[in-house]
Amino acid sequence: MKPFLLKHKCAVQKDICTAIKACPTAAITYEEEENEPLGGKILFDFEKCNECGKCATECCGQAIEMR
Repeated sequence: MKPFLLKHKCAVQKDICTAIKACPTAAITYEEEENEPLGGKILFDFEKCNECGKCATECCGQAIEMR
């Protein structure tokens, strides 16, 4: 199963994103995007992702589900 971002629950704050810090393979990144409502977005690199689910467990907003 792969991580899926529930955008309506995500605060999209690079400095407080616990999922980015928890990912053992650095498969989650933040990208600034001025067209996004909160100024950026969370991206998953599925080639790096080992599907461990730590991002979903550690996400402070419960905005990541494994599907």
